[in-house]
Amino acid sequence: MATTLQHLSTDEKSILDKINQLAHQIDPLSIKIQQFDTTNLYDELLRWKTETYHIIDQVYEQKRLQLQTIIEEHKSKQEKIISDTKDALLQLQVKGDATREEFEQLEKTLHNVQKTIDKFIMIKRRLLDINDSVIIELNDDCKSPNLTQSRPTQEFTFSHLNEEDFKSDGLRSYAKYRNLGIAKATNGMAVAHVIRFVPPFRPEV
Repeated sequence: MATTLQHLSTDEKSILDKINQLAHQIDPLSIKIQQFDTTNLYDELLRWKTETYHIIDQVYEQKRLQLQTIIEEHKSKQEKIISDTKDALLQLQVKGDATREEFEQLEKTLHNVQKTIDKFIMIKRRLLDINDSVIIELNDDCKSPNLTQSRPTQEFTFSHLNEEDFKSDGLRSYAKYRNLGIAKATNGMAVAHVIRFVPPFRPEV
């Protein structure tokens, strides 16, 4: 901890006071997280659900009217074909004479009507993908940094023992510190020291 807090202050009591102040913030933060009100979030999700159902109802009504129009138009067209065919048959019956070509044409017309009478229209359905219409994610301030993109370059380092490297410029006045050069090698991502206590020690040590 001494090496981590070294850059804050050389006054140990001041640092410890700041640590105590920081520690007092932990429990209130924990309570605040536990009591976090999620009502608005679930209400927003419910509004999305309601709006989505409303859109589905609108699309359904459009498709229902489209289907109704196609059915009525097809029925009208087929009824006219049947009516015209019926008139043509009556004329041939009254005339009492018909060519093979006339007979085959009328037979083909009725066959086509009969073939499509039950299967003249189909409905093709695709699965409705509405998952992308609502996105749930953390705010930018709460997202973890992308370490693969922001990690600074690092290099190999080593440190041989040299008594002259022990300095009395650390947090504790009764200790000497030997910097291992890790901060420079990792571009500040890590710090490492060898700590050697020197007499006279403080009572709490």
